[in-house]
Amino acid sequence: MAEKERGLIWRALQLAVLGAAGLMVGVTLIAVLLHYVPFRGPLLIALTSGVPFLVGVAFIPVVIFAGLRQWMATGVAVLAAAALVHTQVPLVVSADAPEGQSITVVSVNLLKGHADLGAVEALVRDSGADILSLQEVTTDWLDRARVSGIAQRLPYEHSEVVPFAAAAGSALFSRTPLRGHGVLDDTAFKNLRAVTDLPGARGTRVLVIHPAAPTGDAQDWVNDTDAIRKHLHALGDGPVIAIGDYNATWDQARFRGILRNGYADAGEQAGSGFLPTYPTNGRLGNRPVVAIDHVITKGFVATSVRTHFVAGSDHRALVVKLVAA
Repeated sequence: MAEKERGLIWRALQLAVLGAAGLMVGVTLIAVLLHYVPFRGPLLIALTSGVPFLVGVAFIPVVIFAGLRQWMATGVAVLAAAALVHTQVPLVVSADAPEGQSITVVSVNLLKGHADLGAVEALVRDSGADILSLQEVTTDWLDRARVSGIAQRLPYEHSEVVPFAAAAGSALFSRTPLRGHGVLDDTAFKNLRAVTDLPGARGTRVLVIHPAAPTGDAQDWVNDTDAIRKHLHALGDGPVIAIGDYNATWDQARFRGILRNGYADAGEQAGSGFLPTYPTNGRLGNRPVVAIDHVITKGFVATSVRTHFVAGSDHRALVVKLVAA
């Protein structure tokens, strides 16, 4: 009787473990779906940001099914895990970079002007920045930046601030002269555009990007991201650098829709892997969990992408090195 009871208990445990493994396969397949479908709802958008964290989980049911000799289930689990891994492979395979002079691009979200000016100034100096993209710029922060080492090193500026909407302002500082200043139409925040001449890339279109966050019904985020995509794709041939807080991760299909017509994400080109940038001011401290800051280029190849802590901001800054293709 005792042996029979032990057998029943063992069988019950097996079924429970198999059920849990099956559930993990289902979660893996949902993660793959989230990666490929351009969902609009804020909950699904948020869940899509968590896709990279499920890659490790995807292999647990493979081990469980194989250990219990459930070969058909093992095959299904392997296929599901492989499909999820495939979504992340582009981020760890680097592109071949041409020879040429390196250009350094820095992006910082200022958290409505609360980022420490000295920290940004030091980052510009230490990185040897050629271009600085700033989001959530306020009038006060910009006034102080204009008399700081930032303006001394990067003397050419294009900026737009909104006095009563601190998250909407943007600024672009450059080592080389800017021309063709403008603001993108049909976006909630001030997305800037200008033209400059860079080594090996004369007439480079440079943009500061900051779509609305996917809050509420996320419609502003959808509209802004689509407007940015349409604008970039309408630029035609020639070099482009679009820098900023995209409020989107690699796994969001709407973001990857921008990466057509010759555009590429710097993190993908450099094979930098998963580099989360937000948030840095919550309970986890300087341990961001989502990668929503990006540099998108056409006519350039990124050779390195690094992130840096900036006191007072809720984002890690991006420092990207580019070479004209």
